[in-house]
Amino acid sequence: MADHAPLAAEDGPIVGHLLVVDDNEMNRDMLSRRLKRQGHTVSVAANGLQALDMMKQEAFDLVLLDIMMPELNGYETLERLKADSDLAYIPVIMISAVDEIESIVHCIKLGAEDYLSKPFNGTLLKARIGASLEKKRLRDRQAAYIHQLDIENQRKSIELEHARRIQLSLLPAAPPQLPFLDIAAYQETASEVGGDYYDFAVQADNQLLITIGDATGHGVGSGLLVSMTKASLLATNETEIMTLIQKINHILNEIDLGVQLNMALMLIEVTQTQSGEVIVRACGGGMPPIYLLRANGQLEEFIISGLPLAITKEAHYSVTEFRLHADDTMVLMSDGLSEMFNPQLQFLSFDRLTTGLAALNTNGLTAAQIIEQIADIGHNWANGHPIADDVTLVAVRVK
Repeated sequence: MADHAPLAAEDGPIVGHLLVVDDNEMNRDMLSRRLKRQGHTVSVAANGLQALDMMKQEAFDLVLLDIMMPELNGYETLERLKADSDLAYIPVIMISAVDEIESIVHCIKLGAEDYLSKPFNGTLLKARIGASLEKKRLRDRQAAYIHQLDIENQRKSIELEHARRIQLSLLPAAPPQLPFLDIAAYQETASEVGGDYYDFAVQADNQLLITIGDATGHGVGSGLLVSMTKASLLATNETEIMTLIQKINHILNEIDLGVQLNMALMLIEVTQTQSGEVIVRACGGGMPPIYLLRANGQLEEFIISGLPLAITKEAHYSVTEFRLHADDTMVLMSDGLSEMFNPQLQFLSFDRLTTGLAALNTNGLTAAQIIEQIADIGHNWANGHPIADDVTLVAVRVK
């Protein structure tokens, strides 16, 4: 069908392209001349079938439809028009010599914009047409605005999808293989571009550096902060984790993104000594505790104190050190798991999460299986409720 007909400029009189439908030629001509004198362009149809065909070929701003016609009367024409999704937007004023309340009510129920009785009062006719055209102009403006929003949303969705792919490319394709460790990772994002980040860097056969972080919020801003964090890590040759955290913090504080963003970040160095002992050193700020699932079934947690990065250059950081033994599992995570909501909008919380971790039986499980059990704590709590924040888990089990 043709595009919607344009209405006159908003600062001038409201005129449009009208269709007059009446089986009486004299009535059609008389009404057409009156409407043309008011500035409208007018087409005419002798019956309902002809009118419906014309509306499919030509765009009209308003239809004036007589009720009493042969073949297809006004009621039936109106009903077919409103049932057609391509024509239903066209406002219709019903015209008839019958001035009965039942007829008026029936027309309104069928979707008519208004109702006029013959013979016409010139002032009333002009006012009713003007009001109908004004309402159509507002509806057209709203439809154009919604259409523009749809186009903009599609554009943003494409851009966010590209950003998401770039973001995913920053993550390791798979955990590294080390002779003394079994490593697994899991991530679930709450938006197209997530703020969570993790990475692995093998320093030697006996040493691994793990990075895990959580940028403020979601979307492009947080994704950009993650990208800058990884770039900062790659740009330095520093190996001491506390100095490295301080340098990254300094770099992020130098960058002005126009909005307040910060990066919770933790670096974890895992080293196997010549005696076979596994030593863990951790430094950072703003991240959840490190959880240790000991081989004997005990649960321990280590809180790594320190401010998130990019808040202030003056932030101070320290190193926390502990040891792992055979079949111990170290669990790292972002705060997304603890912040999962259930259908009653209650969040899981670290207290409930800790209780769930303490109840796990990890004997004989791989790191991937342990992560699956931990993720299930959140999913069972959420019971289908969508996640509100990115969820990242890293499990490191000593062989």
